[in-house]
Amino acid sequence: MRNKTIVYIGEFTLPDKSASANRVVSNGKILKSLGYTAKFLGSACSTEKFNGIKQVNGFSDMFERPHPNTSIQWFKHIFNIKEITDFVNSFENVYAVILYNLPFITLLRLKQYFKRKNIQVIYDCTEWTQYTEGSFFKKVFKTIDEFFIRNFADKIADKMIVISNTMAKKYKKSQVIVIPPLVDVNNEIWHQQRTQRNGSFEFCFAGSPGGNKESLDIIVNAFCKINRNDTVLRIIGINQEEFEKFYPDCRIPTQKQSSIQFMGKLSHKETICYVLNCNCYIFIRISDRRNNAGFPTKFAESYTCNVPIITTNVSDIYKYSIDNSKVYFVENLSTDDVKNAMIYQIDNRESNKIHSLNYDFHYETFLKEMQNFLNF
Repeated sequence: MRNKTIVYIGEFTLPDKSASANRVVSNGKILKSLGYTAKFLGSACSTEKFNGIKQVNGFSDMFERPHPNTSIQWFKHIFNIKEITDFVNSFENVYAVILYNLPFITLLRLKQYFKRKNIQVIYDCTEWTQYTEGSFFKKVFKTIDEFFIRNFADKIADKMIVISNTMAKKYKKSQVIVIPPLVDVNNEIWHQQRTQRNGSFEFCFAGSPGGNKESLDIIVNAFCKINRNDTVLRIIGINQEEFEKFYPDCRIPTQKQSSIQFMGKLSHKETICYVLNCNCYIFIRISDRRNNAGFPTKFAESYTCNVPIITTNVSDIYKYSIDNSKVYFVENLSTDDVKNAMIYQIDNRESNKIHSLNYDFHYETFLKEMQNFLNF
């Protein structure tokens, strides 16, 4: 497939400012390894103001559009495909476009357009969610769009890339491949210095409660019930003020204030460094349709770091726990159950041996599957 181009299009913020960007860039490495030329069209940060499409600084294969902020801008962004088609037409020998979580109407219109040009339309689906922030119009549109994506995306797209077996079963009548969140273990961020911890036991959470997926308040409440002075809970992604806004009923006792370290937003590299050096990574999600259809990027990354993990049995996580005793499931979403899981990890802390990385989510593991998928 040398010289054939595949264009990845979505609302991801390049090059690594979101989990979605990390996913498509890793998938792009698979495409490049298979001999394709990969181009990316994402969405700029909401604070950036410009018109048209511009190149991402320092990356010849990455481009971005302005992030829509008003309802009118969102309407044009969804229904007007000319900007996308002009971008794709600027490249030679385009074999396929991959649409990452784009709205159903956008998928439908792009399929109609590219069918005439004999270009495959592949849909990369990583979520079934009705949740969104913004205007009433945007929330209603998202609810309707989720229904059509969940039930009809596979009827429109030529092929489906999905993130979980829950989705694969739903789209089983189409050509589908399951690709979880992937990483490039050769990247320097996974080889940062690890320190041998002889002092306090550190739990780490990295992410944002936005989107109603996380149960960070349960983690904090459970940690506050642990009667130990040698434990730390590091929270990356939000500061304390943001946490209190998300969870107004969650009160941190004065004696625990110094043991909970709110780090705010950090770079991807800084976040991975803290995960590599924690004693136990923890995140809690309810087992519902949304969380089972998705796959937590934070699990793929902490699993790659090969640190103990406390979590809930959602999505396809279970299959990665069969041969890995470091994955500890909390059966019930109660403060006491999470507290007991944390105490268990403290009492059974591993030796100071620094473990090697886990390669299960390394992108090269999926080369053959993707090759068969694209060539079929």
